[in-house]
Amino acid sequence: MDSPRWLPLESNPEVMTKFVSCLGMKPSWQFGDVYGLDPELLSMVPRPVCAVLLLFPVTEKYEAFKQEEEERLKGQGQGVSPDVYFIKQTIGNACGTIGLIHAVANNQAHLQFGEC
Repeated sequence: MDSPRWLPLESNPEVMTKFVSCLGMKPSWQFGDVYGLDPELLSMVPRPVCAVLLLFPVTEKYEAFKQEEEERLKGQGQGVSPDVYFIKQTIGNACGTIGLIHAVANNQAHLQFGEC
């Protein structure tokens, strides 16, 4: 049996904006690029901002660090709010789509959608 496949959604602001527009999001909300994290480049990001999508490769080193951090934070009693929507990506090449789902699902109170 073949493993599940996912058609990748290009991590491109124009493509992502068009995608959510087809799902009913009003055009007043859009995706844009962030060119860097220094104050000058961040000042170029249109406001308001609901989410930042960071796409990066997952390595063994990252996974080890993530596990250590999770254990450290749990040991300190830090938890995750039940209001945070999270799904784990289990299908390859779905990071753009999963990131987009997280951005929209965690900002439903701020985003505007057309009538169904």
